[in-house]
Amino acid sequence: MTVGVRPATLDDAGAIVALLNPIIARGENSAITEAIAEAEQRAFLRGMSPRHIYHLAEDADGTLLGLQWLDPLSGASAHVGDIATFAAIDAPGRGVGRALMQATLTRARSLDYAKIIARIRADNVSGLGFYRVMGFEEVGRFRKHYAIAGRLIDQVLTERHL
Repeated sequence: MTVGVRPATLDDAGAIVALLNPIIARGENSAITEAIAEAEQRAFLRGMSPRHIYHLAEDADGTLLGLQWLDPLSGASAHVGDIATFAAIDAPGRGVGRALMQATLTRARSLDYAKIIARIRADNVSGLGFYRVMGFEEVGRFRKHYAIAGRLIDQVLTERHL
């Protein structure tokens, strides 16, 4: 399957929330616990700075398969980006994450990022595996960081130097 990657636009807000909200509702992998409204997503896209990166992965028919964003940190950490990756529930294992990561790394280097961090739920085995395969190394852990569905879950801190 061919996976194309392109920057997100305001017009993508509806498709983005249609991909994210089932993942959020499932409650297994994301630290996001509340559904996202299209207007909220549109406001986020509108408010992105030139150093934000937001990529979408699509199949040949234009169906959204996944997304990845990189938020810039500020001040003395302006060389660092904080990344998040989501694949559609029916898209894991189809090269979506790899295609997104390749595009994001290329863009991050062009924007002079020196490091990317990912903060992952400790019980998100697939997410931890994905970032490990993508060259991220575990550098720490916040114990009992997330309170989700009555459980306290650790947050794993990973980084990749560019």
